[in-house]
Amino acid sequence: MSLLICIPDTMKPESLRFALVSLDSELQIEIGPENVQIPSAVEFAVVWNHPEGILLNYPNLKAISSYGHGADGLLSDKKLPESVPLVRLADETMAEWMSEYLLAVVLLERRQLLAYAKNPGFSEWGTTARHPGNNISILGLGFLGRAAAKVFLQLSFKVAGWSRTLKQVDGVSCFSGKDGLTDMLKETDYLINLLPHTSETHNLLNTDTLKELKRGAYLINAGRGQTLVDEDLIPLLDDGQLSGACLDVFRTEPLPSKHPFRKHNKILITPHNSSATPADSVAPQILENYRRATSGCQLLNLVDLEHGY
Repeated sequence: MSLLICIPDTMKPESLRFALVSLDSELQIEIGPENVQIPSAVEFAVVWNHPEGILLNYPNLKAISSYGHGADGLLSDKKLPESVPLVRLADETMAEWMSEYLLAVVLLERRQLLAYAKNPGFSEWGTTARHPGNNISILGLGFLGRAAAKVFLQLSFKVAGWSRTLKQVDGVSCFSGKDGLTDMLKETDYLINLLPHTSETHNLLNTDTLKELKRGAYLINAGRGQTLVDEDLIPLLDDGQLSGACLDVFRTEPLPSKHPFRKHNKILITPHNSSATPADSVAPQILENYRRATSGCQLLNLVDLEHGY
């Protein structure tokens, strides 16, 4: 029996192989479908942006793992093997890196440091320029959202969160539903999107939604690009409804060189690097699910196919 790694070279599949073999030297690991010698021996697959339908080639596949927190990359494959369970990762290091990114962006905006970088005379010598407001709102209170909320609470931000179903998180004002979203946005100074891409979150951040925010609020999208309606963002920035935006995810990636976002002076673009998947950190979880799958035990972090994450 073997484990298949089918992830882009940029995600360093050899590093994952090394991390897994360091934990279990007897593992049989194939990197890339082109290197699989015996398709019937593949019982577990770790994938990211894999070719559609490729997993149908393995008749004894017992589970498929996303190489990230999100499951939309898995579910975009409309030719997945039937009845094969899907799992995703939930990793502390990935959450720490995401929280670090979000905190850095909020503090850059709060202290107006990018404005100083663009214009050293942004404010008079000896004066302090700060983005007003102390209210952080997080869309998505899953593993990443809860970790981020904890970081902001430690710095005395007022934190709210919105999710599909109402959650209870210590220190966080929790909301759900359409009315709950409106109520939360009205008090928001910094809006952080960490939602997965599902039929319910598609185009959620549009003109009508973002106009519910406090005037001058700042948007950070580190969830999925499909949540934001691109053409709605720039008018909201231009008329001051939003003071700025940091975007790490996009509908088309890499972001096209001529996309309007690239030349707007109120938009900070990062190349989908708010977090990453560290092989050493996630290998134990992948190995555990591999062992569970091949022994018929309950898997960790199963994907809810009904809700898409």
